[in-house]
Amino acid sequence: MITILIALSFFTSFGQTKSEYQFAKRVFSSKEYVKSNYNRFSEKIESFDYVSDSFVDTNLTSHTFRYGQKTIIVRNLNQEFMQLFKKGIFNPDVIFGKETSKMSKVKFDSLTESQQIIYNLTRNDSLTISGLEELKKLNPNFKTKRFSFLVWRIGFANPTEYYIEFYNGEAKKKSGFNEFIENSTMSFFYRGTILI
Repeated sequence: MITILIALSFFTSFGQTKSEYQFAKRVFSSKEYVKSNYNRFSEKIESFDYVSDSFVDTNLTSHTFRYGQKTIIVRNLNQEFMQLFKKGIFNPDVIFGKETSKMSKVKFDSLTESQQIIYNLTRNDSLTISGLEELKKLNPNFKTKRFSFLVWRIGFANPTEYYIEFYNGEAKKKSGFNEFIENSTMSFFYRGTILI
């Protein structure tokens, strides 16, 4: 009986890992995959360490990037990936659009409790990203890099999965990551499902 339970546990976890990889593979080979050219954030970008907020474990170091009135907090950010955010190649306008629904604390406090809940569900000024990783096995060539990550929005208990792609037509086979990012553009963006 114990042997059967161990075997089932092994196959279940193996299946989950395999299916997660297969979903990413399907995204980049589906009809949804259409290359585009997303603009970099053109205004000033502020960047600073951010140790804690209501969405971040206080034992983890995070990094905050401010794009005008919008903020992205990235948990456990690999230093190599910092340039994606510092240079505005990936920015909150990609997810939210250019408009901002931010309101002052005074105005927020004047809302009823149900209005505050609705406002928090539609807020588009702040998000937290975690689990950013390069999908190296899905990179079709050295001029393209693909990533997956989770987005945590205010008012939502569960994250949404996202897939992005960066393209650099000038990249060489031996280009380092920073060199690749320098002249790259975001060429694909896909919002997956909310994870439960």
